[in-house]
Amino acid sequence: MSITKKAWIRYIDTDTPKIELKDPIAIVGSPGLRSVGKIVVDELVKELEPELFAELYSYGFPGIYYGPSYLGAPCSAGAQIVGNNVAELPVVRVYILYKSQEQAQTQIQTQTQTQTQTHDRDIVMVTGYQAYDALNQYIVAEKLTDLFTELQITEVISLGAQVVEKKVRCCATDVELVAAMSKYGIEKTHVDRFIGLTGLVTAIARKKSIKGVCLFASTEQNLTEPEYPDFTAAKELLEKVEAVVGLKVDAFGLEENRRRENEQIEENTKRAEEERIYQEKERERERDGDTPIGYA
Repeated sequence: MSITKKAWIRYIDTDTPKIELKDPIAIVGSPGLRSVGKIVVDELVKELEPELFAELYSYGFPGIYYGPSYLGAPCSAGAQIVGNNVAELPVVRVYILYKSQEQAQTQIQTQTQTQTQTHDRDIVMVTGYQAYDALNQYIVAEKLTDLFTELQITEVISLGAQVVEKKVRCCATDVELVAAMSKYGIEKTHVDRFIGLTGLVTAIARKKSIKGVCLFASTEQNLTEPEYPDFTAAKELLEKVEAVVGLKVDAFGLEENRRRENEQIEENTKRAEEERIYQEKERERERDGDTPIGYA
C-alpha cells in the first residue's frame, strides 16, 4: 500500500473495537462551510463528556490548509500544536456516550440542575478532519464506516451547512427517513451536493446497510474565511440534533459565542456605516470647494 493510502485507527484502552453497545447511533461533524457541523459535535463532546474511544490517523491529513479544507485547498504536512505546547498529528476522534454513563451524569446534573439527558441509545460522536484529496477522503471514510460496522451502528447523522435555503434541511439514505424528519420541523433539502468527509461518510455507510440522515443548517458565506464559525447556525442545528437523538444540552458556551458573534457583526456594520457617511461628507466638501488649497 502506498504512503498516500495509509490510514489507521488507534483504540484507547483496548486493542479491539469488539464492544457491545445499546442500539448505537453516530453523529459526525467535520470542518466545512462556516464550521457549523464541527461546532455542534465539539459542543456535544464538551458538554456531555463522552469517553474517547478511538483516534483515526491518515497520511492524507495535512497540518495546515491555505484555504477551505473541504475544497481540497493547498496545504502542508506537519504537526499541530495544542494544549500546553504539545505537538500532535491531525486526527479524527471517536467518542462514545454510553447509556449507563448518561444515567450517572443525569443523577449528578439533576442535583446541580444544569442539564438533563433523555437518550436511550449509546451515542458515538465523531469529530472529523478533511483529507487533502478525494482518494484520501474515500480511504478515511471507508476506515471510519468499517468501524461503524464493527460497532454495529445502525444509523448515522451527518452535520453540515448550506447557503441556499432557510431553516435546517435534510436528505437521507431513504425516503422514509426524510419523511421521519418532518415531525421535527425539518424539511427536505433541494441542494444537490454535500461536500467533504461528513457527506461522504453517510453515502459510504449506506453501501454498508447503515442508514443515514444529513442535516444542513442555513448559513451565509464568508468569502474571506469560508470556515469562519457561524455560531447562530450551529445553535439552530444543535437544537434539531437534540430533538432527533433525545438529548438536552446546556449549551451556555455556544450561546455566549453566538451573542459575541452578533455583537461583532453589529459593531462591524456600525463602523462600515460610519465610514460610508464620513466618505460621503468628504466628497460633498470636495464638490463644494470647502477644502482649502494645499491642505488634505
